[in-house]
Amino acid sequence: MKNNKIIASVLVLAISLTAVVSCAKKEDPEETFVTKDTEETTTTTTEATTTTEAPVIDLLYDPNNPNAVNPVTGVQDMDPENEGNRSVAIVVNNCYAAMPQRGISQADAIYEYETEGGQTRLLCVFADVNKVPEIGSLRSARILSTDLAAGNNSIFIHYGRNARVPDHISEWDIDHIDGNNCSAGSYNSQNYADGYVTLSTGLFFWRDSTWLSQRAMEHTAVSDGAHIAEAIEYFGIDLQGEAPRLFNFVPDNSVDIANGQDCEQINVYFSATNDDALFTYDATTGLYTKEQYGAPHVDQTTGDQIAVTNIIVCYADIELYGGDNYTINAYLENGGEGWYVSGGKIVPITWEKDSPNDLIVLYNEDGQEVEVNRGVSYICIVDNDYQDMTTITASLDAQG
Repeated sequence: MKNNKIIASVLVLAISLTAVVSCAKKEDPEETFVTKDTEETTTTTTEATTTTEAPVIDLLYDPNNPNAVNPVTGVQDMDPENEGNRSVAIVVNNCYAAMPQRGISQADAIYEYETEGGQTRLLCVFADVNKVPEIGSLRSARILSTDLAAGNNSIFIHYGRNARVPDHISEWDIDHIDGNNCSAGSYNSQNYADGYVTLSTGLFFWRDSTWLSQRAMEHTAVSDGAHIAEAIEYFGIDLQGEAPRLFNFVPDNSVDIANGQDCEQINVYFSATNDDALFTYDATTGLYTKEQYGAPHVDQTTGDQIAVTNIIVCYADIELYGGDNYTINAYLENGGEGWYVSGGKIVPITWEKDSPNDLIVLYNEDGQEVEVNRGVSYICIVDNDYQDMTTITASLDAQG
């Protein structure tokens, strides 16, 4: 990887990715089948055809905890009634004219990715649709966002779409709901009775009347978990299904990150339009807080700044499509290099995503799957061309 600048006032550290990082899996891979309800597992290898029984310890699961493990965060805080249900992934506007947003601080994971003209959007993932707060402003789908949602087997929620999206969704059989096709009029989201907007049959989205008085109409669409759940049922989408763990989660003790170099701050440069996705480590909470557009990235509803356990930067082959309002093509199937940041440390990674319906998998320099600390993750999908523009500050204390 090209050297990324590590900025400090007195000392500039350079973290290099010159070592060749192999994406190869382990030879003779083991397949381990784990269930919460048993202490036995069936293990098979390419060298042995016999079946053996061995105790299984799922370090994320505490049998004394009544909650279930959230597959998007790895934290055992999910309603057990949601086990076996798929997550939802919701497209949220991220342009300056659409600030502030609602609902983003409560997402279990957030992807940030480019659409066109250097502008980014967010894809907010919630393991339990019933826990989705009012969220917005909602925006339209792009092929890249459909692929990020599909990799987690999430039900994809968007408001409108690019002209190329329908064929892609059909080709890869991606379950989705387009709010633009089932949207009501405008409502004052602060005043609806009992916290619930009553809409006509078949309508599940609306435009916030307060936002309509403050910003352009395309920046005003909202919905919430209750209405999205109703839409899922109304359109006959199966909420039950595979809910894979987003990453190779471990209980806050990733050996990969423990051996990393210091990273008090990382600024992810997406483009000249979105050039300051700035994450700063707070040692008192163990989280990274986010800024953008020169200010804290705050949820309007809660007043909370986005704060995450993990930052994952995936540099990808991205190029201008040009045939449709200058959208982009992102070749995620090519994989690439990147960074994993957590606990005030940073390590180089490689990553792969074999198809739209496959997860992003992270690998360390030895070609082994990266251990990721459980918690909320912020995943940045960044054009390879801007790889050198990411800056990493080793120590804020060194800045004087």
